[in-house]
Amino acid sequence: MADACPLISIITPVLNGKELIERHISMVQSQTYPNIEHIIIDGGSTDGTVDILGEKNNEVAFWFSAPDKGIYDAMNKGIEAANGQWLFFVGVDDNFVNRQTLEQVFKKTEIAAGIKLICGNVIRGDGKLIKSRFNKLLYYKNTLPHQGIFYNRDVFEDYRYGGFKKKNQHHLYKISGDYHLNLFLFTNGAEHQLLDYAIMNCGHGRSMTGSFTGYLEEIIIRHSFLGQSKSIVFDFITILRYLRQRVFIS
Repeated sequence: MADACPLISIITPVLNGKELIERHISMVQSQTYPNIEHIIIDGGSTDGTVDILGEKNNEVAFWFSAPDKGIYDAMNKGIEAANGQWLFFVGVDDNFVNRQTLEQVFKKTEIAAGIKLICGNVIRGDGKLIKSRFNKLLYYKNTLPHQGIFYNRDVFEDYRYGGFKKKNQHHLYKISGDYHLNLFLFTNGAEHQLLDYAIMNCGHGRSMTGSFTGYLEEIIIRHSFLGQSKSIVFDFITILRYLRQRVFIS
């Protein structure tokens, strides 16, 4: 029988987030759901973020500060520190839709047994609703914004961002590590559950806009799961998306 009130680990990577971190901690604390641990992984901030974290020891379950190799390195450290049955990754500029969001997901929604990821929607900074989609559209691009996804901790028994723990693979993507995780789960038939409501209002975060790095990572990741022959059409679409973005921002 599923836990009626499972522990939720909210993992926040941050670097030089002094202007946002205190509000972010308060946002998590304000959730009405009673069983949350908030884990903050700081990448060695020099702007006073660490001082604020030191003042918030009673409001944060765990925090750690040291230089890292980027956001996915920070997320991996958060995974190692997490005790929750469900892991949720957010940025300091992301906000829950309301104070009852986690309660709605984990107390008012029946989560089926064996589910590996719960997929909710997010609201982009420009107000556009982005629906999470766990289907073959993932071959085209990442259709699961991490701010809308709760991952069962079982997912991370052998997996870390950038590779698989037991195979000792340590490549870290700069932008598309969550695409690697989601495509891995989809191609391995992970059970999922879709929610028909929004979870988070998203801040800016990391984006592929204007940089070819994320698009190139997307192509590399796709090839690693689908192979060259099945990927070529999607690769062409990826390049077109990049060119479209270059025209849009120029």
